[in-house]
Amino acid sequence: MYFKNISLRDWKAYTVANFDFPAPTPEKNIILVGAPNGFGKTSLFEAIVLGLFGRSGLPLVARSPFASDDKERLATSYKTFLEKALHRGAVEAGRTSCSVKMTFVDDDSQEIEIHRIWYFSDKGAFRPQDEEVRVYEGSTRRLIGPSPNEDVDEIEWYRDFIAKRFLPYYLAAFFLFDGEQVSAFAEREMAVQVRSGIEGLLGIPVLRDLAADLRQYARVRRSEVNNVSDKTLERLELDIDTAQFQVNEKKQRLAELEPEHQTMKEQREKLTRELASFGVGSQAQFQEQFERLNRFEREIEEGRAQLEALLSQDIALALSGAKLRSALKETLVGEIAREKWLAGRQQGDANLDRYLSAVEAALNLIQPDLMHTQKSSVLKVSRDAWETLWNPPPTNIVENVLHKYLNELDRIRVSERLDELDQVGAPEIVDLLDRISATEEAHGRLQQEITKTEAIAPNVDKKRLELGAVNGRLQELDQEIGALRREIGVTDAEITKRNTELARLSGQWDQAKPNLRRASRALTAASMIDAIVSKAVPSQIAAIATAMTAAHKSMAHKKDLVERIEITEDCEVKLLSADGIDLRNFDLSAGEKQIFTQALISAVASVSQRSFPMVIDTPLGRLDVEHRKGVLQHLIRPDHQVILLSTNTEIVGEYHEVVSDHVQKEFLIQFERVGDIGQSSVHEGYFRSPQVRAS
Repeated sequence: MYFKNISLRDWKAYTVANFDFPAPTPEKNIILVGAPNGFGKTSLFEAIVLGLFGRSGLPLVARSPFASDDKERLATSYKTFLEKALHRGAVEAGRTSCSVKMTFVDDDSQEIEIHRIWYFSDKGAFRPQDEEVRVYEGSTRRLIGPSPNEDVDEIEWYRDFIAKRFLPYYLAAFFLFDGEQVSAFAEREMAVQVRSGIEGLLGIPVLRDLAADLRQYARVRRSEVNNVSDKTLERLELDIDTAQFQVNEKKQRLAELEPEHQTMKEQREKLTRELASFGVGSQAQFQEQFERLNRFEREIEEGRAQLEALLSQDIALALSGAKLRSALKETLVGEIAREKWLAGRQQGDANLDRYLSAVEAALNLIQPDLMHTQKSSVLKVSRDAWETLWNPPPTNIVENVLHKYLNELDRIRVSERLDELDQVGAPEIVDLLDRISATEEAHGRLQQEITKTEAIAPNVDKKRLELGAVNGRLQELDQEIGALRREIGVTDAEITKRNTELARLSGQWDQAKPNLRRASRALTAASMIDAIVSKAVPSQIAAIATAMTAAHKSMAHKKDLVERIEITEDCEVKLLSADGIDLRNFDLSAGEKQIFTQALISAVASVSQRSFPMVIDTPLGRLDVEHRKGVLQHLIRPDHQVILLSTNTEIVGEYHEVVSDHVQKEFLIQFERVGDIGQSSVHEGYFRSPQVRAS
């Protein structure tokens, strides 16, 4: 697999940039991209990483790319990073999105394109829902994505697709990395480095997250175990059948509309490309306007859906009145208290006979023997004392349980939901209506701007009318499809709720205690994952050690010192000489430590058997002079594409000569300042060539 093209739009200092790469050969596999510090070299690296992995790739461009990430911190950092990544001149020119498009050719010579777009507000603010991913495959540019019937998060779906088809994000650090940051990783203990590398190779961080989620699931299921009462099952079954019939009808209508919807979207993209091709000057602006138009349409539809949900759910419930809701909450609290009291009393009654038997046995041991009437009196007093533990009952319990179909967790959730309703009011609806109205006005203004833009291109009227008709039909389809999906979602949720109630009331699940059984299975699965993780790392140690030995020998300056690298099951490392002496007993230089880390990265990439290209920013980083040539000679050996992003103090002079016979293509990034805005541009050539084209 190799990169065929990388295109950036309004990404950092790049307004528009294109990198076209030839197919690597066994003799030539190196692409050189040169730029002095601050000219946009690292920006290209960040575009590749985030274009592939989105938020999951952010740790690769952070100060410590191998550090574990916190989800909440990562989301905040991702938003901040993207808002700084949008080209400064874009918002001023009315363009409120940036994008990265990458075209790959896989091992079957099949082209596949990944296009990731980030949208921003007029003030440059980014929201997570304003991220879009498109994937096209083959010469026909077949759109790849989740099925319309799948209820999944699209960004998560594409993350899984990219992990399977290209590279999982947790393995990306061994193919896409910053040479300077490798030096920081090299200062960590070697055993820690090896374990981190092997765990990344095996995807163990994902397994650990799964085990933690299973244990949380088990805790929730155990908390839900409770006795339930019988209800009229026939009525519930009839309600479920009726609701299911309605869902099936809506799904059938949805299936009829979706092919036309897809055809209209493809037609819109085709017309948009045709209109954009009328002139280079208007191309970016025209495409940006239609992207904004589509975004406004989505926001209007989402706002209307939110308004509909408020009117059909929150507002309707809020109208029941605070007094009724307060009474219901008080009843639920009393029912929880009563069930706890009953459960304690039943448990106590189950032990009463055993307790009285123990007292009677103790009385028989008293000397002299007690009379029968004395023993009976003591037993009666003991029984009466035991009863005082549960009588009288607590004052905060209800006399009768009205909501027998609810367990304790359900009652708590209902109370919380009722509390939320106290916050619902007219200001929320007015604010929502204002936002919908403002978006509709912006949508109308943008349509007028598009009309003006189209007027500058010849023969655009016919295309504009066609596009207007397509957009009109798409808007109708979006509204009907959106309404159907919402109705299906609401009805499906109701069916699920009633099925759950039916299952609870049937009696058979109460006897089998399904929640406890599910919790037990979840804990068993989590324990199995723990066992797999504990055995997984040792299973790869031999392969990693062999690959590291080969890589280390090819890079190290003192090639005659380290004969082989040995790794124990605990990931302890030995750098053995030919005489079997562990060279770690001697102080290693900073360069030797970094060569060890480079060898580990190379070994993990090799053992993974992934053919993904390698992209290295500042490849020589902080390497000392003695080891630079060794690292470069090692990089020209892989049988796949290697892209090196070099400053003007790295792969130049004698170091350029090391790789020159294996270089396929060279680029030079130039930078100029227009006013207070920097502009980066891409040209063919390199530092050593004085005939680089002017920008």
